Amino acid sequence: NRYFILLIKFPKKNIFLLSLLFMACVFANNSAIGQKRAKSKKTIEQAKVIPRTPFNFLIGNWASYNKEATFAAYINVKVIAGGSALEIHLEKPDGTMSVGLIYSDPISDNWKLAWVGPDQSNSRNGVRDLQPDGDPKRIVFIGLTNLDNKQAIDRYIFENVNSDTVVKIYEISTDNGITWDQEYKYTFKKTQ
Repeated sequence: NRYFILLIKFPKKNIFLLSLLFMACVFANNSAIGQKRAKSKKTIEQAKVIPRTPFNFLIGNWASYNKEATFAAYINVKVIAGGSALEIHLEKPDGTMSVGLIYSDPISDNWKLAWVGPDQSNSRNGVRDLQPDGDPKRIVFIGLTNLDNKQAIDRYIFENVNSDTVVKIYEISTDNGITWDQEYKYTFKKTQ
């Protein structure tokens, strides 16, 4: 218990009032601070969020490597919004960071990928729609972009190789999807 005593010079006739004041302070201090709160003996389990996306294989921590097997970035994918969306953080060795969000759009009733990053060209930033591919281990998001000041189509492809490996490919088409040029291909290896 802590007691704070204030030394003030009082006339002798006010000693009674001073005693009452001191007792009130001690009582207030003991009743408010001195009491211990009862502890519950029940243990409450932490709520577990169950992901409700078709992209659960992306969840986790990853290290990304380019075609030459050179380290490219760390990626963290976690569940948000009660399990109905995935948040992606990508950090490159130079400290630049990109952020993605995979979510279900209730208006279009389609999954979307929103991507924002510090690329030299903002053409890769924006929102892409999920395009059914027919292969359950392959997910494709398609959108519009600009290439050399001309409108083009681009796509992000995620291939689930196994529980520890995912491949991400970025492609651009300037002929309305007839042919595709691969801009990059990264292999994600799970770190945890």
